[in-house]
Amino acid sequence: MDTRLTLMEDDKEKLVDEILCLRDENKNLRQGNETLRQENEALRKKIEEKTPKVPDKKLNFVKDRDRPGLPPHRWGRKGGHKGVTRAKPQHVDREVSQTLSACPDCHHVLGASVGTTKHLQEDIIPAHVEVTRFLHHRYWCPGCKTVVTAPYAPDEVPYGYIGPRALATMVWMKFHLALPGNKIKAVLEDFCGLAITEGAIHKALQRLALHMGLEAQQVLEAVRSALIKHADETGWTVNGVGHWLWSFLTRRFAYVKVDKSRGSKIPKAVLGDPFTGVMVSDFFSAYNKMSGRKQKCLVHLKREVRKAGDAFAQGPPGDFKEPDKRLKRLLADAERLADHRTHLPALTYARRVRRIKDRLFTFATQVYSHKFWQRISARLLKHHQAIFTYLDVPGLPSDNNAAERSIKPHVIIRNRSFQNRTEKGANAHGTLSSILQSLLLQGRPVVKELAAAYPLHRQGAGKPILFTSTR
Repeated sequence: MDTRLTLMEDDKEKLVDEILCLRDENKNLRQGNETLRQENEALRKKIEEKTPKVPDKKLNFVKDRDRPGLPPHRWGRKGGHKGVTRAKPQHVDREVSQTLSACPDCHHVLGASVGTTKHLQEDIIPAHVEVTRFLHHRYWCPGCKTVVTAPYAPDEVPYGYIGPRALATMVWMKFHLALPGNKIKAVLEDFCGLAITEGAIHKALQRLALHMGLEAQQVLEAVRSALIKHADETGWTVNGVGHWLWSFLTRRFAYVKVDKSRGSKIPKAVLGDPFTGVMVSDFFSAYNKMSGRKQKCLVHLKREVRKAGDAFAQGPPGDFKEPDKRLKRLLADAERLADHRTHLPALTYARRVRRIKDRLFTFATQVYSHKFWQRISARLLKHHQAIFTYLDVPGLPSDNNAAERSIKPHVIIRNRSFQNRTEKGANAHGTLSSILQSLLLQGRPVVKELAAAYPLHRQGAGKPILFTSTR
């Protein structure tokens, strides 16, 4: 019995020793864990200090009116505007008369009509293919002693199997609606019943452009002689090889050219060197090598400054803020001065313009510590004579938005197709785009006028028909 008690006591002592040992180990582990936690927290704080904080920005696709807590947005016009309804048609092409012989409810026989209600409905009639056979009568001429043939009809395309209105519609769909060849084919077949392949469409447009080159040349002359012209360019490909699409624009004419070069030789060849009038463009170097009066796009300048300021996660530093405020104030003062051009005496206006230009020169010649303003000041100093030209020339814009808008249709075409496969296709793109955009700028019906002019050019008109005046 005593032996058992002794064993039990020994076991208890061993258990106590093990428990004490485990407790010590547990304590050591807790201390080690706490030490690791503190080290981890210290490292995390260091990382957070070195990592720039990104300010909370609104998602571009979430508008303020869609955010919780704001009143719902009411679509349409604002309240209180005058009601607008669809204008009534000025003519009726077809009349359908609906009558009753018996009451639809009780089926009682009805007598004569006691009145009518009117309902006007407008619809479109699907086009159909019109096949025309031109008969050219031949005659024996006793004076010439030979057989003579009657001339072409006004709307006849010599040796052509597709009519001028169909071709003009293709031009309108491709270069204005930016439809690719397969979509043009589908519209012509499904809506008009004209069966044609994509290859035939492209070949027909190339032949059309070849014979309409005289009109494009007239557009080029109009752009060259304009007092105010815009210039811009965008990337393009011809059979997968990098090219550039150039757009030169006036108030009434647009000239488009596709070329492999992005150098100054293209605007020099198009506009001349030196060019006449004033050219509005961005700060691209190709335009800097041209001789003539220029206006640089201030929207590009403002956009670049704004992007540079937004790039600072914690806000722009002091050496960035001060020049930023000064330049923005200078550009805003120039815009206000341009708005008051007609309200100020000529001498007062000229004095204030000179003061604005002096402020620009002072800004451009100062020394800046921030690299961004070192670069911008150098650019402004280089182009200081082309920044505020719009203050001297009435009607001259301070931006190049017109040229950028003219580029947009080509950008859409670029995103929907492989651009051009051949140099002939690239030349056709430039010619037909120039004609179409010029007609649109002048508010003229593209399909109607192009369909009337093309047959005459195919018949050898030898003179411009669409653009007889370059003013």
